[in-house]
Amino acid sequence: MHAPKLDKINLQGEPPPEKSPFAEKMAESIEICAHQGKKLGSLAMVSYATAALPMMAIVAGINVIPDMLFGPVAIGSMIGAMALSALEEKHIGVGKQLGRAAGAVVGAGVGLVRGLAAQMAGPEETPGKVEIQKQLPGQAKAFRPIFQRGLDATLGPLQARSKALEISELVGATASTLVVAYTVPGMIGNAIGGPIGNALATTLIGPLSGMVLGGLAESTLGIGRGAGELVGRVIDKIKPPSDEPVEAPKSKPEAGKPGALKKGFLSLNNVIGQPVIGFLLDTTILGNRLLAQKPIQSMHFEERPLATVNKDRLIKNFVSLAGIHGPSGQEKLVGDELEVRLGKLGASIERRDDGTIIATLPATEGYEDSPTVMLSAHQDTVMPTKLENIIIGPRRIHTNEKSILGADDRAGLAEILEGAQSVIEQGLAHPEVKFVFTVDEERGLLGASRLKPEDISNRPTLGFVVDALDVKDVHLTNDAVIVNPNSVKYNYSQDDPLVQVVYRSMTNAGLTPRPIPAPILTGAGSDANTRAFNSGKIRTIAVGAGERDMHTPLEHIKINDLEQAARHVVGYITNSCDLQVQGDQIVPRRAFSLD
Repeated sequence: MHAPKLDKINLQGEPPPEKSPFAEKMAESIEICAHQGKKLGSLAMVSYATAALPMMAIVAGINVIPDMLFGPVAIGSMIGAMALSALEEKHIGVGKQLGRAAGAVVGAGVGLVRGLAAQMAGPEETPGKVEIQKQLPGQAKAFRPIFQRGLDATLGPLQARSKALEISELVGATASTLVVAYTVPGMIGNAIGGPIGNALATTLIGPLSGMVLGGLAESTLGIGRGAGELVGRVIDKIKPPSDEPVEAPKSKPEAGKPGALKKGFLSLNNVIGQPVIGFLLDTTILGNRLLAQKPIQSMHFEERPLATVNKDRLIKNFVSLAGIHGPSGQEKLVGDELEVRLGKLGASIERRDDGTIIATLPATEGYEDSPTVMLSAHQDTVMPTKLENIIIGPRRIHTNEKSILGADDRAGLAEILEGAQSVIEQGLAHPEVKFVFTVDEERGLLGASRLKPEDISNRPTLGFVVDALDVKDVHLTNDAVIVNPNSVKYNYSQDDPLVQVVYRSMTNAGLTPRPIPAPILTGAGSDANTRAFNSGKIRTIAVGAGERDMHTPLEHIKINDLEQAARHVVGYITNSCDLQVQGDQIVPRRAFSLD
């Protein structure tokens, strides 16, 4: 298999005719609502089939099913109905197409209102820099849920996070979320009755909505987290944490042919997951935004021009990278391409035995004392991608739905490369830059877990993993990852230099940050949640790459978000010049004032 060539991607054709503001808002609204309709229609169909078909089968065979087999038959019927309906939605898509049509009708109504408003408002202004509220440093604190704040008051603040505490807190948070997911929606549904109540009580919509409610409860009350933390604290008292380094997971061989049982389970999981993921992520994101804080600036930054990148080159390079075959364990072609591109940037390159790439760009003269900037994204995709399936539309890049797009995390790779290239081309000052492109992220952060902090940097470092979702959301905290017992949680205050650089980079690219003191999704994270990226002298946060509906054939990325994330990368690099290293600390070069 050969990597696709750039000349297969042609962006030089005739540009589409320019639409009026009214027509553009109409087209955009119909496209957005039709896409959301497809997701909801697919979920509704699978939810109905999962609730109705097993009941019909059980009623039909109730007189012939032995009592001792009744439970297994009921569970098997439910799983079978879920799988069959999900397969139907994948290959035929009755619910998906009905949802698309309904969504398009709603979108036309929404677009009519937006279009008329756009006509009345006149031409849109070119985006400029954004100002956010200024606040003296030292006033912002990292957020802790209520129950955990009680532990701090009773037992004293945490001094360190051990492996036992990480696992205990994550188990507590996950258990609490699942309890809410499977009890509260059913209770509410039975109480209100009717079609809505029945849907909550008997279909997939109930547990999925419950997971969102459980996540919100854990992010505010933190009963499960607090109980888990208490257990972890007790374990640490009985058996203090060892200073011995955690053994890194061994490299997995390239994915071969799994056994029939494993292959069947993985296929079933992928099929069933597709109608679920979009709804779960969308509703979780909306729920988390209820907790959003106002961003504050508490650190001095020099004035810089509005960040810019080469949009056409970015699109072309993203599509090229997204089209390279490279699921987990098979990233060689992706790594080969990245080595070529990093070489053109003038970076020195190390490619480790497992395929992880660590490259270094020296600091420009005068900024050797600034903290190192680490930019990271993972090479692998959760499933294979195909270049010929990718479609570049007027507003978003997506596929023909016969494969995933791979924006998770090929978008992050493209945005990092474009941001760095733009900095170099424009002659902008920059600190030392480390590029860390990992492998095997989708199977549990395995590539990053094999690294040690000193493999990346021996000096204070600000890390940015370009692998989160919305380009506007800044998740100040994120949990350890449930499938990786060696992963770590991070939790930053708005005052943290790392967060301040993120904010400045966003405002200097024309976007207002949306700080959220809640994890993206309980038990889900990124390479930022590994000890190599968040211990020693390295502090890392996951930032938005813009991918949507990841891990499904409906995956897409808005072109504006792709460009916006690349402009943020320019900021991560250049705004870090306003900080310097003093000992092991990262401090501003100039004192901050409210004037």
